[in-house]
Amino acid sequence: MKKLRPRARAMKLAAEVRRRISDALGQPVKVVMFGSQARGDATGDSDIDLLVILPEVNAATSRLVSDIAWEVGFEADKFISTFVTTKQEMDYYAILPFYRNVEKEGIAV
Repeated sequence: MKKLRPRARAMKLAAEVRRRISDALGQPVKVVMFGSQARGDATGDSDIDLLVILPEVNAATSRLVSDIAWEVGFEADKFISTFVTTKQEMDYYAILPFYRNVEKEGIAV
């Protein structure tokens, strides 16, 4: 089997996280990969950073996202970190460096 390049592998895993979250919530969700994987300077030990944008964020949805990311990462032997937010929160805090970096370097999954 052909070995995927790091970014291609990260995108495949991120897409699987997005699919499972969408299936669990019964609606499409937006996921943006950011950090070293998105920039293309990841190493073999780099994690996969995902911004998950949901219609509503609460303890249950945050836990669901975390659990799904852990499961996908465990299956692939890769750590996947998630940051869960809403579109409204992103718009409100758009000036913060975190959101500006995601906007600049992020790749929609």
